[in-house]
Amino acid sequence: MQETLDQIPPEAWPLITLLLNVTMAVAAVWLALTVFVWWRRSASNLTPVQSAGKNKAAQPDFLNVDHAAREAAIARGATYDEALEKRAREEAMVGKRRPVSLAGRLAGLVSFLMSVFTLATMIYGAIFQVSRMGSMMQEYSSIERMGAVIANHPIAFAVTSLVIIVHVYRFFKSRQWQEG
Repeated sequence: MQETLDQIPPEAWPLITLLLNVTMAVAAVWLALTVFVWWRRSASNLTPVQSAGKNKAAQPDFLNVDHAAREAAIARGATYDEALEKRAREEAMVGKRRPVSLAGRLAGLVSFLMSVFTLATMIYGAIFQVSRMGSMMQEYSSIERMGAVIANHPIAFAVTSLVIIVHVYRFFKSRQWQEG
């Protein structure tokens, strides 16, 4: 076994490691989805198709109407409709949106600035750490250094980028653009 591993060139190990990580991530997502579907079926009391049996005497429930339960459901529905209409009238009176408070805007701004600061600090630190590594790193361009940052810190880069993208999207979505 060790002899076989020794025959693999050292340049291939990063690719092997990457493929192993991707395989583990795909397996984890598959496992999570499988567990989610199983929980959902259990919560909904659903059975798999292959477990169904033949019952030629089966009759659907809607053939026997419970008139009292039907009238009670109609009454509950009418009460619910009235509550919805009342709420819609109240919301129409209040307005479409409440203005965001100063504290809410300040919190959003601070969150956005911290995300940008975190990303800039990470990139700055990685670039200058790479530049201090000596002659080997002198051959890398800035683009390759950015690639090294993303390769060495993929989760932090993804989370920071996601936060920045969400804040930029929310900024443009909330603007009232004037045509002029």
